[in-house]
Amino acid sequence: MNDASRSELIDELYMTAREAAAELGVTINTLYSYVSRKRLRTRQVPGTRQRIYWRADIAHAKALLWKRAELNGRPDNTDITLLTPQAPFYRGRNAIDLSDHMTLEEVAALLWQVDEQQAFGAATPSVPVELSGMGNLLSHAMTTDKAIALLPFLEHANPRAFDLSHIGMCRTGADVLRWYAAILTDTDRPSNEPLHEQVAKHLKASAEVADAIRRLLVLSADHGFGAGTYAVRAVASSGVTAYRSVLAGLSIASGRESRLGRSEGIRQFLHEVADSADPRSVVVRRLRKGELIPGFDSPQPYEGQDPRAEAMLRHLEKIFGSHSLFKKVERSCKIVGETLDLYPSFALVNILFGQLVGLDRHRVLYVLGRCAGWVAHSIEQSQSGDFVAPSATYRGELPVPTGN
Repeated sequence: MNDASRSELIDELYMTAREAAAELGVTINTLYSYVSRKRLRTRQVPGTRQRIYWRADIAHAKALLWKRAELNGRPDNTDITLLTPQAPFYRGRNAIDLSDHMTLEEVAALLWQVDEQQAFGAATPSVPVELSGMGNLLSHAMTTDKAIALLPFLEHANPRAFDLSHIGMCRTGADVLRWYAAILTDTDRPSNEPLHEQVAKHLKASAEVADAIRRLLVLSADHGFGAGTYAVRAVASSGVTAYRSVLAGLSIASGRESRLGRSEGIRQFLHEVADSADPRSVVVRRLRKGELIPGFDSPQPYEGQDPRAEAMLRHLEKIFGSHSLFKKVERSCKIVGETLDLYPSFALVNILFGQLVGLDRHRVLYVLGRCAGWVAHSIEQSQSGDFVAPSATYRGELPVPTGN
């Protein structure tokens, strides 16, 4: 077979990364993440760093995506957050800009469409008498698991949670955020101090680290219709309180395929980078094995770097620019960018920040921020009066006809 025939055969059987991404309607970064998740077969073009993708696998993946879109029945209409390649917009306001000066409470009030003081007043929710015993029982559990276990008891200790009016749900939302902050910081009762300051006090952090915590919480508040948000809205449509809606979001966030569930891979990568004399060797070793580099799969609609990650990294450089871990991670990110044209995700930045400030691996800050968005979706869905009921197509055994 001559070179022209071989090239023609390759074109018939394979697609370039850009062709494959266009066919699936996803970004290049998402395509790379599909290689392992959707079992897309790929091979490297000899003598180059370019990879090509098996056409049949792309066609199969496209068919599955279309099928899911036809059947999912998701509530895709919202007034809360607009995602654009430049930034998320909370109620029409650039979230990156808001992170420069707003607290999570102020952003929550914006998302919930309520006056901040009406929701986050001085009063704090009641503490159930059983909490101390349960807290000891769960002392070594992940923050999300603790919250999942405790939220139903915290709900019943606070009867006003069952007020499903707009203002009632906003007040309950504030209670939920304060309770989650208390669980995150191993405090036995909620506080009316600013949420980021509660976390900073737990870490004995400086004022500039406290400000970085504030920024990260604001940028974590909402990000459209992920699986957790869909679960929150589906549960909220049945008429439960914000406690139960957030519980649904936490349950999804703990899943193996969720961003939180995939964080262990990112942690391992960061540990490898931290322990290496040369971060380049870590990246090269993974590339030689054909492994994906975890933490570089920014979600849609971002074509390049997630602007939230970019903004946080710029700010963290001012605080931790001379820190050995930050310098090594910065170097590894540059190598991945030059080699694969991939950039660090917001998830990677979250985990990196946690390691820089000494946050226990079982405590993930972004979930506290995301609770504000989950409450917003809970309120919007509840107030709409629509019941979320996805359609389904039965594919099991057909009934056996019977005679008269």
